[in-house]
Amino acid sequence: MKLAKIESQRVRRYIDPNGNVTIEMQDIEWDELRVFRDAWLKESDLWMLVDRYNTLSDEQQTELVEYRQALRDITDYETANDASDNFPTEPDWSD
Repeated sequence: MKLAKIESQRVRRYIDPNGNVTIEMQDIEWDELRVFRDAWLKESDLWMLVDRYNTLSDEQQTELVEYRQALRDITDYETANDASDNFPTEPDWSD
């Protein structure tokens, strides 16, 4: 199962009666960002089980470990908006 991308939580699209689209970036709070981070960590937990992890190539194992570390490090950004804008992308093979 794919989780909703975090970008969709910050981007708001408005369409006026003439069909003109306005895009605005909304602020995100740390609590909301942590919910996303925790969900992605939980989703990737399955890949960390030894019997599943061992089926991954060395490259995939490295990608997974780096992805999960980037999720943990997301709170190192100065603001939640910066963290959201730099949210790590899950490995393509993990879906």
